[in-house]
Amino acid sequence: MTQKLLSHPLLHLTTAALVAFGVFVSVYPHAISSFSWVINYAVQLMLAFLFGGFVFLFFKQPRLTFLSFGGCLLLCFYLKFSIKNNSIERWRNSILKQYQPHDNQVRLKVAQFNLSNSSTPEDMANSLRTSGADILSIHEVNPGWSQWLEDSLRQSYPYHHTMVDLGIFGMAIYSRFPLSSVDTFYYHEIPNLRVCLQKDGMDICLISVHTEPALNEYSLRRLEGQLETVSAQITRMDMPLMVMGDFNSVSWSKEIQQFMDTTGLLESRSGFMDREGSFWGVPVDHIFYSQRLGCADFVNFSDRDGRHIGIMAAFQINPLASYVKKTAE
Repeated sequence: MTQKLLSHPLLHLTTAALVAFGVFVSVYPHAISSFSWVINYAVQLMLAFLFGGFVFLFFKQPRLTFLSFGGCLLLCFYLKFSIKNNSIERWRNSILKQYQPHDNQVRLKVAQFNLSNSSTPEDMANSLRTSGADILSIHEVNPGWSQWLEDSLRQSYPYHHTMVDLGIFGMAIYSRFPLSSVDTFYYHEIPNLRVCLQKDGMDICLISVHTEPALNEYSLRRLEGQLETVSAQITRMDMPLMVMGDFNSVSWSKEIQQFMDTTGLLESRSGFMDREGSFWGVPVDHIFYSQRLGCADFVNFSDRDGRHIGIMAAFQINPLASYVKKTAE
């Protein structure tokens, strides 16, 4: 009975249509606006095609197996070539460092948290305190959260700057090191917070960004406009730079890839296993970094209910001579 059902031509046509549609809306998410959300689950869809291929292979259905594995292959190539990263070089350098003298390079941990994602303030407080980050970028800070953060973090993070908002654009920076400069630049009414600090005599800059969700064509244009504004602010900066926040777009989306191509920044998440994330997690918060930095580790944070609340990346600052040599090549 199962073999007869799986061999029916109508099932083959339906499967082919579903696979083709899934690949199409993942690669061209804004062609059909009502299905633009599918791109967020491109990885899960790829794995579903892979699993389906093995199921059809078990039942000896070559056409259905070919369709499922074909869809998986297309999404695999799309994801591979849609994410700009240096994970291969990072792996190669990690091997080489085992046989080279250790350099005393400046190391820094930065974390990004969204207060609205946590189930309880206690879970958020525990994650903030135990993160071990040198710098915290915290989003969706309202008046109530502002005082709570200051009371909870002042001992570990004596230097901070807070922008309170009743909506989603409140943000704060908490640092273990003095902030040498703080300024804000806007895209229309949306703020972007930029701070600079010194660690071991090295100037470091960090930009905290929170975008609107791209729910329709209008909000998509606003998201692209905000990313263009941020790009214009950082393209001429020579110091080590990190851009972090809730971008409301996945790493393989056109908007994020355009942003990375324009700025030359790299994605810290790429190349590291997601030890804390769930299978259905959508990576829309990011920590990007300039090529003066090298990413040594990446961690996801979840609360006791398994809800994603933040990320952290560890960096080392490459010597200027190595950076000049690398960019010249």
